[in-house]
Amino acid sequence: MQGATAGQMAEVFIWTLKKYRKTILTICSVMAVAKIMSYSGMISDIAKFLVAAAGPLYPFIAPLIGAIGAFVTGSGTSTCVLFGDLQSETAAALGFHAEWLAAANVMGAGIGKMVCPQGIAIGAGAINAVGSESKILSSVLKYFYFM
Repeated sequence: MQGATAGQMAEVFIWTLKKYRKTILTICSVMAVAKIMSYSGMISDIAKFLVAAAGPLYPFIAPLIGAIGAFVTGSGTSTCVLFGDLQSETAAALGFHAEWLAAANVMGAGIGKMVCPQGIAIGAGAINAVGSESKILSSVLKYFYFM
């Protein structure tokens, strides 16, 4: 459709793989860790510990769980899938409205995306700043802590 030959498309594809190899490796590595943590029950155990430790103060911890989920998975949607039931069950156990804790989880997920390694790697790749991910993370952390 664009008039590019198969050879030109292959050349661009290989160039893209070479240029973004570190970004691709970072994304794949973090996603693998997220899957391992999810399948092994580590994420659930961390969340359950926070629920037990916080008790009635749990609503203040709910956004933190969302932030951790977004950091680990790289996705606000995945965070909601991972921790949505946990937030609802915890709300029922503590006598809170599930909607409020779900909203806190989503808010935390949005904040957690700021420091998500995949997001930083993709952003660095998009602006031709591959290799400066730690500098980007350190400049974003102050906003993360404020939020």
